[in-house]
Formats: sequence, structure tokens, C-alpha cells
Amino acid sequence: MPETRSRRGGGESRPAWTTIDRLEPLAERAATFASGPWGTHAGFGLIVFWLGAAVVVGWTESYSIVDEVATMSSFLLLFLLQRAQAKDSLAMQVKLNELLAAVQKASPTLINLEDRPEAEVRAIHDRFQELESREARACCSIEDVDRAEGGSAARRN
Repeated sequence: MPETRSRRGGGESRPAWTTIDRLEPLAERAATFASGPWGTHAGFGLIVFWLGAAVVVGWTESYSIVDEVATMSSFLLLFLLQRAQAKDSLAMQVKLNELLAAVQKASPTLINLEDRPEAEVRAIHDRFQELESREARACCSIEDVDRAEGGSAARRN
């Protein structure tokens, strides 16, 4: 539960805002802008500005101006887009975990798979590839196939 602060003159409380909370809407708007048509227009606009500046102040000076603007905006966008992508990825993982938990015959091994070591994730992936190649998809989960074969994926690796 987030920390709350009381407003002056009333019993209402509101969440305590942090800098990270304030950056979230900015990150979402930056991701939407950069991946949408306006981001493309801005990129082409920067090129047109560069060509126009080259005519007015010369190629060397216009290159340095555009280089500074592009470097600063790229650096900022890198962090804003990474934040938005991390939030989207986490939301997707939570949704998939909910679906796996809700399906009765789903493998509990796959819930929170993203938190396991890469070698274990690759081993599970390879096991699913093996099941697909043998067309054993009629079974409901990896555990069902392992029980039917009398072994486990962990003992094979």
C-alpha cells in the first residue's frame, strides 16, 4: 500500500508522489509519440531543419547543432522508452501468470518463469521444442509428459 499524506484542512488522503511516479506519464507519452506517426514526422522534420540550417549557417555548424539535439533527445528517449517497455513487459508477465494459474492443467513450472536463470529457461524451452517435434502436444503440460515417460525434464538436463 503506498504511503499517503493528508491534505490540508480535510481528512482526505492521497498517495505520496515520488519522482518516479511523475516520470511514468512522461515515459508513456514518449513511447506513444516515438512509436507513432508524430515521431516519424519529427524525425523527418529534424532532417529538413538540418538541410535548412546547412544552407543558412553552413554544413559544419548545422551538423554540430543537429548532432547536439539528436544526442540529447536520443539519450533521454532511451531511458523513457526503456521504462515504458519494462512496465509493459511486467504487465504482460502478470497477465500470463494469471492465465497459467487459472488454467487447471497448466504447468505451474511456467509461472514466473522470467525470474529463473537463463539456463533453466532455455532447458524448458528446449523441452517444449522436443515435445512439439514429437507432436506430444495432446498432453496438457510438461509435467504430464514427464510422468507418462517416467522421468522429469530436470533429470535429463
